Amino acid sequence: MVYHPQDRERDELVAHIRRIGCEVEALWPPKDAIPADADVAFMLFRQDGFTHVLLKGLAERSAHVTLIGIVEFESPAMIEAVARAGASAIVTKPIRAFGLLTSLVVAQTISLKEKNLLDRVRKLEGRLEGFRRLEKAKSILMSRKGFSEQEAYETIRSRAMSARVTMDVVCATIIDADEFIGL
Repeated sequence: MVYHPQDRERDELVAHIRRIGCEVEALWPPKDAIPADADVAFMLFRQDGFTHVLLKGLAERSAHVTLIGIVEFESPAMIEAVARAGASAIVTKPIRAFGLLTSLVVAQTISLKEKNLLDRVRKLEGRLEGFRRLEKAKSILMSRKGFSEQEAYETIRSRAMSARVTMDVVCATIIDADEFIGL
């Protein structure tokens, strides 16, 4: 997607992107949301309402869209706005073909790495939460049933195996039951 008012530069940008071999659609004025099938968004950054509409749409789909900012001039405020929006690359005006492919490839690479890292962080956070639930469930069994830590662990493990569910499900059940009874 190219979010830029229709003019000669936008037409050149669209033509350059097509020459690279990408499908591209130009849109102005922007709509409330970025299309679900958009992988990359080239967006003109200005101090106007359209930029704010697009940024709101990007915030809702930030994990799926690689953002490349287009700026008319380099100022600290503008560069800060582009960076805050999560752009992976910047293209300056006047837009030229030289460097466009490099910006696109670098931006996609950065976005993919960021997505992979975020996915990994979510998985690790999930595992950490699972460890916390296990410790809490063991603690409940140890205090309510007088089990040792090893006995509590083995009880949770054997219940999970016999019910053919994960240990996390058994831990959640123990915790929920303890909270329901409220002892």
